[in-house]
Amino acid sequence: MVYIGHDGLTDFQLSTLPKKANAGLREAVILACYSKAYFGPALYTSGAYPLLWTNGLMAPEAYTLKSAVDGWILKESNRQIQERAAAAYNQYQKCTLSAARKLLTTGW
Repeated sequence: MVYIGHDGLTDFQLSTLPKKANAGLREAVILACYSKAYFGPALYTSGAYPLLWTNGLMAPEAYTLKSAVDGWILKESNRQIQERAAAAYNQYQKCTLSAARKLLTTGW
């Protein structure tokens, strides 16, 4: 599952949280401002695993998603996918690799 764009959850709260449908593994990428803080409860109750999400303000642009998906297709580890996405974010945003690594995170 992927969401990329404005973090609408900064504007409103969900009246109900999604429930886990079955035992299947679901991974999620959420590229939006402060997605870890705002999407965390909903993602947790849904049973999905946060493959990549954010700790701060960001420009949710496709190059970050492409880098993450490329790593996922290659069956890279979560940390390798995080690093790949951070490198792409730094390349285009010129924010320093250290800042991009702090912004983009994986797991709980």
